[in-house]
Amino acid sequence: MKDTNRIWFLMGKELSHSITLAEEEELRTLLASEPELWYSYELLQAVYHMDDVTQEYVQEIKSLLDNRIEPERLNMILLTKLEDTDRQAPSTPPSKYKSLYRFAAVFAGIAVLAMTGWLLFKPAVINKPDVVAMNEIIAAKGSRKHITLADGTTVWLNAGSKLSYPSNFNLANREVYLSGEAYFKVIHHDQYNFIVHTAEADIKDLGTTFNVKAYEGSSKTETTLIEGSLEVSLKKDPAKKMLMSPREKLVLQNKQPAAQKEQEQPVQVFEVSTIVPFAKTNDIVETAWVENKLIFRNERFEHLATMMERRYNVSIVIEDKTIKEYQLTGIFKNENLTQALKLLQVIAPFKFKINNEQVVIYK
Repeated sequence: MKDTNRIWFLMGKELSHSITLAEEEELRTLLASEPELWYSYELLQAVYHMDDVTQEYVQEIKSLLDNRIEPERLNMILLTKLEDTDRQAPSTPPSKYKSLYRFAAVFAGIAVLAMTGWLLFKPAVINKPDVVAMNEIIAAKGSRKHITLADGTTVWLNAGSKLSYPSNFNLANREVYLSGEAYFKVIHHDQYNFIVHTAEADIKDLGTTFNVKAYEGSSKTETTLIEGSLEVSLKKDPAKKMLMSPREKLVLQNKQPAAQKEQEQPVQVFEVSTIVPFAKTNDIVETAWVENKLIFRNERFEHLATMMERRYNVSIVIEDKTIKEYQLTGIFKNENLTQALKLLQVIAPFKFKINNEQVVIYK
């Protein structure tokens, strides 16, 4: 009963979007040992992502969780909601969540473990019969996401990022598409590679934990290997493949140098270096965000401002060119926006004002 109460508490926090990454991991660990409650969790996710679900209904379910409802009663309420929606829209092609309901109704009480990651998003519907539907996971600015894919691979998605993959993603089809930043812990399989596609490079797992940073509009694509090995091939030069070793970082320049723009076969500029932990905490700078830390080392203020925009879901305007060029080093942990800006004022002379979701930095 103690574990059940804790699971209900964590599920309620997830519904209200107040759950932390550590609590998400705890929830999945607890659910793994409680098949009946995992089944409740899957039903809850299916209902939550339906088109007609209201915020009031979500709050009702959260209230039931807070009051430690019995699993059997919760399952019945959720199944009834799914069934009612199915009856009300007979002419609508069945969604994957309604298909889940039919599966669940037959195999009630069985945890659909392999579909955990698939159930955390709403699939996009593509009507063309010859085109595979793509699923999207989006971490909005000011938030992060942690999911488990159908092959067991876990992915942490940073703020302002999108991960797409085909609806038929499985052990034999393990390709994903990233715009933004993600940290991967890949379940390795000798016969089936896990591949991350970005705008400028394709990254093939060879048994790996790694981070990829490839935000749209950024001047760089960064790949940081923590353990295992990676093969990286460049989009503009597919024949060139680079094998990365643990604790290496590859930085690819997305834009061509001016001197190369007239060449018929432009060369992508890249650099491979050894990652250096942050001296004060020994954290790996490139992956500290997974633990909700933003570490910056000799970072131009204008680049740090972009990171802070994603982290705090704001727009930052720096009015003075001199301030943009400040080189800053430090770490944010649990600070809110105002606290973070005041910390920066300790090491750099500037003033700021916050107006709703815009920050103006000036002398």
